Amino acid sequence: MEQKDKSHESDFCLDRDKCIQVLHLIIDGEASEEDEAYFYNHINQCVHCSHYYRLEQTIRVALRKKMKKKVAPEDFINEIRNKFKESIKS
Repeated sequence: MEQKDKSHESDFCLDRDKCIQVLHLIIDGEASEEDEAYFYNHINQCVHCSHYYRLEQTIRVALRKKMKKKVAPEDFINEIRNKFKESIKS
């Protein structure tokens, strides 16, 4: 007999820590297919984690809009490369 996920039936998510951990793996692009399947299935049933997911997505979008991509000066990049190469030789 298949067990139903009951973590969403309480006033809070019983799997909250696992959900947050998997969410961060998803955001970082490091989640396994199994983790992603678990999470997306879970948020379809758990209003608490669904709200948290939407909040994280909103924050991520806002940060992308506010952050400006800047290219480091070529001489600075070369200086770092040279120092790195020197540290490997030592």
